[in-house]
Amino acid sequence: MSKISITFDIEPDLHSPTHKGVIEGISKIIPLLERHKVKATFFTTARVIEKFPFIFKALKKQGHEIAIHGYDHKRFDDLSIDEKEFQIKKSVEIFRKILNQNPKGFRAPQHSIDKPTLKILKNNNFSYDSSLTPFNIIQPLFFPKKLKHELKSFFSKRQKYNIYKNLYEIPVSSLLIPFVSLPLRIFPWQILKIYLWFLQGTNNTLVFYAHSWDFIKLPKSRIDKMFSHEKLIKNLEKMLEYLSRRNKFVTMENL
Repeated sequence: MSKISITFDIEPDLHSPTHKGVIEGISKIIPLLERHKVKATFFTTARVIEKFPFIFKALKKQGHEIAIHGYDHKRFDDLSIDEKEFQIKKSVEIFRKILNQNPKGFRAPQHSIDKPTLKILKNNNFSYDSSLTPFNIIQPLFFPKKLKHELKSFFSKRQKYNIYKNLYEIPVSSLLIPFVSLPLRIFPWQILKIYLWFLQGTNNTLVFYAHSWDFIKLPKSRIDKMFSHEKLIKNLEKMLEYLSRRNKFVTMENL
C-alpha cells in the first residue's frame, strides 16, 4: 500500500493577475476530494490567503492542510537574502493571523528552492519543503533559462530525506514525466493507468500536484486549448477512484 498526497498550488491565474482559479477552481476541486474522502494539501501564496481568508478557513475546518507557496509567487532563486526573508516572514505572519497556526510546509514558486531559502525555512520552524521534482525531463522545457537549477533538481533524491534537523524535503513524484496535472490532461485513461503502475513501482510514497487555475478555462493558454481542463477533471476523478482501492491518501504533514 502506498501513501499518496494530493496537493494543489494556489496562486494568481496563469497569464493573468486575476484569481478566477482560486474561486472557481477550488470549488471544482473540493467535490472531487469529498467524493473520495481525500484530505489534500493546498500550497497557497500568502497574498491569496489574505485576499480570500474565508476560503482557507473553510478548507482548514474541513481537515485539509494549508501550506505556504511564497508571499506573492516570485521565484526565490531570483531574490536577495533580504527579499527571501521578507517573503517567508511576511507569509508566516499572515498565516498566523488568519489561520491561527504556524505553517509546516513550503513549496517555492516554479520549484525555485535554493540553499539560503531552505535555511530561512529551518530558522522559521517549517517541517518540510516540497519544491523539487527529481527525474523530471519536462521542467527544463518550461524554464530553459534556469537549466542549471533544473539539472540539480533532476539529480536530487526521489525519496523523502532530511535536509536539516527537523526539516525534510518531500519531492514531487516523477518518472521522467512528473506526477502533475499535465499527464492527466494529455494521456487517455488506459495510458494513465500504466503510468501510475510504473510510478508506484518506483516509490511507495507519491506526491501529486495541480494548480488552482488548471480547473478553469484559460483563453490565453495553448495547453488548455490543446488539452482541455475538462479532461483533467475527468481523469482526476478516475485517478482518485483507482488509487483509493489499495492506497492511503494523506496530507503532506502526515507523510
